[in-house]
Amino acid sequence: MRNTVRIILCALVVGTVAGCASKTDLYMLQDDVKELKTQSQKSGGQTAEVYTEVEKLRQEVAQLQGTIEELRHKVAVSEQKDVVAGPDSLDISGSVAGTQGVEKVTMPLLEEGQGEPADTTASVEGETDVPAEPEPSAPAIDDQGLYDAGKRYFDSYNYASARKELGLLLDNYPSSSLADDAQYYIAETYFNEKWFEKAILEYQLVIEKYPKGDKRPAAFFKQGLAFENIGDSTNAKVRYKELVQLYPDSNEAKIVGAKLQ
Repeated sequence: MRNTVRIILCALVVGTVAGCASKTDLYMLQDDVKELKTQSQKSGGQTAEVYTEVEKLRQEVAQLQGTIEELRHKVAVSEQKDVVAGPDSLDISGSVAGTQGVEKVTMPLLEEGQGEPADTTASVEGETDVPAEPEPSAPAIDDQGLYDAGKRYFDSYNYASARKELGLLLDNYPSSSLADDAQYYIAETYFNEKWFEKAILEYQLVIEKYPKGDKRPAAFFKQGLAFENIGDSTNAKVRYKELVQLYPDSNEAKIVGAKLQ
């Protein structure tokens, strides 16, 4: 019976180790031990020899289980290192997670054009700060500068930029003596772009907001022309009559005189 026990024990232990036994295999091995013990009791009770073999088997199972747990721990540590270490990752050296921590971290260098390092609040001693360049669309120093910029854009047929500069003048200096001129040239940009409906509205702002402005006669005249361009001759004549009545000596009144006859 001793040889039978040894054969069973050897087969079970070898099969368990060769297959890198799992916990299920260990539980099966323990069940086999219990079954062997039961069979021994049925055959006439445990002998000292069988009992010794059973206890030896228990010790071997315990040692095997400890070996397997140790191997699993090493595999887990190895997999963790493989995940951390990589060609595109940070170079981290130190103990495994759960110990004293990471000793060294090597950050990748920034490629040219990829980004800028984080801004710091402390400046280097002796270093001179370079002032940032102003935004291209930032308001000029005064209303005259804005008007001049808008007029240059207008004369070069850049109507969108002209509206932007002249609009800044109206927003920042609504009481400027140049405000009525700025509003008039905004209306002119739409007229020159043949957006006559929008031009009519902008000319109306010149007429209503700046009753003493020198651009008001021209606004009446050009608004009448805009009405003509959209086929509204009735409103065009109304504007021409108002122009002649309010500003009879203006050059614009002389031009529309023939239209009213």
